[in-house]
Amino acid sequence: MLIFEHPRGPSPAPKVKGAILKLSLREAVTLALARNFEIAIEAHTPRIRQSEVTKEKSAFDPAGTAGIDTKKSRTDTPSRFFTGGGRQNVSEQILSTGLVKKTVTGAELSLVFKTIREDSNSQQKFINPDFDSSLTFTISQPLLKNYGVNVNTAGIRIASFAFDQSLLAYRGKVISVIDRVEQAYWNLVFAIANMKFQKKSLDLAKDLKRRNQIQVEVGTLAPIEILEAEATVAAREEQVIVTERSLKDREDTLKKLLNVSGNLSSWELRIIPTDRATFVPVKIDEMASTLHALKMRADLESARLEIEKNKIRLKRDRQNLLPDLDLVASASNQGANNSFSNSIDRQSGNKGYSISGGFSFYFPLGNREAKAKVGKSRIQLQQSNASYAQLEQSIIEDVRRSARRVRTDIKRIQASRLARRLAEKRLDSQEKKYKVGLSTSRDVLEDQERVANALTNEVRALVDYNRNLAQLGRVSYTTLQRFKIQMGNPLKGGRGAKQ
Repeated sequence: MLIFEHPRGPSPAPKVKGAILKLSLREAVTLALARNFEIAIEAHTPRIRQSEVTKEKSAFDPAGTAGIDTKKSRTDTPSRFFTGGGRQNVSEQILSTGLVKKTVTGAELSLVFKTIREDSNSQQKFINPDFDSSLTFTISQPLLKNYGVNVNTAGIRIASFAFDQSLLAYRGKVISVIDRVEQAYWNLVFAIANMKFQKKSLDLAKDLKRRNQIQVEVGTLAPIEILEAEATVAAREEQVIVTERSLKDREDTLKKLLNVSGNLSSWELRIIPTDRATFVPVKIDEMASTLHALKMRADLESARLEIEKNKIRLKRDRQNLLPDLDLVASASNQGANNSFSNSIDRQSGNKGYSISGGFSFYFPLGNREAKAKVGKSRIQLQQSNASYAQLEQSIIEDVRRSARRVRTDIKRIQASRLARRLAEKRLDSQEKKYKVGLSTSRDVLEDQERVANALTNEVRALVDYNRNLAQLGRVSYTTLQRFKIQMGNPLKGGRGAKQ
């Protein structure tokens, strides 16, 4: 069992002895899980989405408030109750502190302590300066719009679904990368085999050219036969050059997926696959594969969650079609005296109090903004339902197409093997006829080409069989099961893939 918990960044590059890295398919997959940049990048998304969930929940966190305010004024007045030539002098300092909190029902609560120190030159003040302290509790509860747990926690639930979608996208990215590694691995296997066949074909042509030269020198063969062989050698040398370029391209594709190159010079590293394309017949149960895909596919589950998110938005926006009707109530006790401590004593003894309550109403005429939000949410829900149905059809089509390709490849392998054996027999017969002068160089060269093509077609059929099995695993979501990989938690990270 391979337990995969991706780290926060790619693991160190593998240690390679010499300029060759030999890899089995499983080793290539393990290396990709540990070092692939796409997986490393996707692993950050769940952490981002988790932060967004915390952000939405923070709307209900209590908050502390505090304030200090001071003011001083001098007002000219004809009143004789003020000392200092008919001018009123007032100095006031206000200190407040408290807690505020929003609840899941939409209510906003506050508890505020306030003390006021006032100094005045008024002769009517018996206590100067005086201290006035109060403790006030206030509640504002929506009764229509923005009322209820479902409306006020909608953001949290939407963010939670987005977090779940990021985990599904991460799983899908891992499966996608594994499939691409498999495709690149088998493409490289084919490129190496094809290179071998092309070189063998070139060697055969060179050998025939050598034999023709000997026969022309002894006078048993016309010189034209040398030209035929030379032209074929030149054509096959060109094919070897093109094949070598293709091999390097496919090798670089696998290097990029595995991220084995730590610097520019390490791109010269050669990757040698140790697994060969083999034919192990498998029984394809198309219906079971389709049902498994519909049950397990991350993209389909993500599409279902998108429907749930749009249902939440629509329900919230429908609720908010209602007008604003808020219940507002407050209660406070109060005390005043010539010092701060004395005012606190009187305030705590409820020497003074006040209670108030009432309703506030607000409703925009036409209510177009709220109606537009409902219309948008309804369309988004319809869109997500249609996308889900379309994705279901695409998944069914993908599974059917992949299963069909595997079944076709099985027949191709059988046919290509037979064609290769017949081509080899024909070449052997042609060689014997050529030795006794019953065929020409052209006939031999053509049969050599047939054998090379038959060998290539056989390996291509074997490689395509293994590639399409991998693709069937991706579309039916059995890749992790096939490699016995258990997904870890991308939020925790780890040391990469562990056996």
